Amino acid sequence: MSEDNAVSGHAMRSLRLLLEAYAGCELPQWDLFASNTRLIRVEAGDVLYAIGETHPYIYFVQRGLCKAQMLTQGDRLTTVFFPEEGDVLASMSSLGVEGIRRVASRGLHPRSETLRAAVKAETMHTVTAIEPTVLLRVNYRVIDHLSTQHLQWARLTTTIALMHATTLQADACWLRSTPEQRYRSLLKEHPGLVQRITQRDLASFLNITDVALSRIAKRVRGDALSVMIGDDLDDDEDNPASMPASALA
Repeated sequence: MSEDNAVSGHAMRSLRLLLEAYAGCELPQWDLFASNTRLIRVEAGDVLYAIGETHPYIYFVQRGLCKAQMLTQGDRLTTVFFPEEGDVLASMSSLGVEGIRRVASRGLHPRSETLRAAVKAETMHTVTAIEPTVLLRVNYRVIDHLSTQHLQWARLTTTIALMHATTLQADACWLRSTPEQRYRSLLKEHPGLVQRITQRDLASFLNITDVALSRIAKRVRGDALSVMIGDDLDDDEDNPASMPASALA
């Protein structure tokens, strides 16, 4: 992983357009934010941050693809999401948001026990690059400071948090589907993503074995072939000359 203090003007303009779209307005003191932004390059296989680290940074994925994994029962790493271009990436539990730590440490939330990583300001995920990846990174303290000074920055952080919550709700609904339904959904809604990841990473994401994924993929290919054959037969019915002799008998 390498860090570059010199961020291109194009990258910063693109980031500004993105963040002001979230905020719905121009963001004051942009120069302060920009001067604290760093360009990070991560090679395929490199770890961006790991479970248990204190990592109070927010990333904006410019190019590339990563996988985020967490420990499940049996201390097995399971892939839970794939940060890609356009994503805002951060270890929410390690940002050190004082309000979250205060509520969780006092047991004021019904899931305070599961939030102990946030109390310690430690990350719950390991993020690894699948492809060579370029990100813009800024310390959360910079955004937090700007949010206390300007309503526009506070609006930005609120919107990003709500976007995160919205995607989690969508993921919760998606996880109630069967592995095969989730696989079919991915093929339909994110075909490019499926082509960029390995079968092992996809199986981990679906929480099934490689063998189970192979069986599902075979069924899906079979269904697709059946549909294609059916469409061809429908087309041939309009043109008897193109139909096989056996079909005309």
